[in-house]
Amino acid sequence: MAPQTDYIRHAARLARKVHMESALGGPPTPDPEFYKTLAKALEEIAAGLELVSKRE
Repeated sequence: MAPQTDYIRHAARLARKVHMESALGGPPTPDPEFYKTLAKALEEIAAGLELVSKRE
């Protein structure tokens, strides 16, 4: 079973959005959705690493 990557990719998109907004002169202001998605992405990464380590 492959690890899930949906939240990881979503977090990357939100990070790029925050970066682009700050590049246009605004302050980088991540919204609550960014932090929620980032937390889920980190959970997916941890689960994926655990899955890989169990296979070895």
